[in-house]
Amino acid sequence: MIPSTAYLKLWPDGPAQVDASLRLSSASGIQCCTYADRPPILSLNDAHLSVSVSVPDPGAVTSGDLAIARRLAEAVSRYVAELERHIPALATDRGAAA
Repeated sequence: MIPSTAYLKLWPDGPAQVDASLRLSSASGIQCCTYADRPPILSLNDAHLSVSVSVPDPGAVTSGDLAIARRLAEAVSRYVAELERHIPALATDRGAAA
């Protein structure tokens, strides 16, 4: 199994860059924390790597924030569909149902 990784890239004439790869498994943590008075926070945790997703300004959620969240949800839906396609038993079941 390939573990989750994170790299910090330092450039002599520019800002640092973080490159993270999450290899999610049954031991990974995925949660969405909701609050009455501020926007939600999506968290992904695997071993020594944590990623949080939130809006840039928690005091002012915008339609742009919602559009980005919908793009994220669409990408996750495509990811799930592709994973399903790569599981032989599921692909066979879907072919029989068609």
